[in-house]
Amino acid sequence: MARKLPRFLSLPEVEAMFRASADNPRDNLMLKCMFYLGLRNSEVQNLRVEDIDFVNENVKVVQGKGKKDRYVPIPLKSFASELRSYIGERRTGKVFFVSDRHIRRIVKKYAEKAGIRKPEEVHPHTLRHSYATFLQNQGTPLNVIQELLGHARIDTTTIYVHLGMEKKKELVARAFGDQKTASLRTYFSPRDDKV
Repeated sequence: MARKLPRFLSLPEVEAMFRASADNPRDNLMLKCMFYLGLRNSEVQNLRVEDIDFVNENVKVVQGKGKKDRYVPIPLKSFASELRSYIGERRTGKVFFVSDRHIRRIVKKYAEKAGIRKPEEVHPHTLRHSYATFLQNQGTPLNVIQELLGHARIDTTTIYVHLGMEKKKELVARAFGDQKTASLRTYFSPRDDKV
């Protein structure tokens, strides 16, 4: 039986969710943690202040799925600044005090508010899939994405990544190089070097 490909959002859709949640810093940061850091729902719940290293700009994801710690870079200074501001003077403890169910509600709420098609199909994991797809479309090697997501097996990671049609066109055009305007007959014409 064929496995259903997970849904992912385009960058404009993710950004629309960020704008829709801008008036609620906590919710906005949780959405950003799922997309900018590729965190699972449970990893957002368990994210601790002491695991965020603002000096080296990374986050230690402790005992994620598979009981394996991993480090994920904080990709944007503005995101790091928002996190720092939200945490304030706290030095330890959870960053967010929310339940699994609440995170799911938040994601659906802002998917609806952002006008995303079929918001009932947008889950916390959708943002994680979108993170992986975005990285793949930017040329990040699959083994690096695997490490960032904390997957033990590369075949798990391949389920997460979807090359967008524009990226596929770009790759095909690059493969054909300057020849893309040439007639296909040139590629398939009989060879004159018969012996």
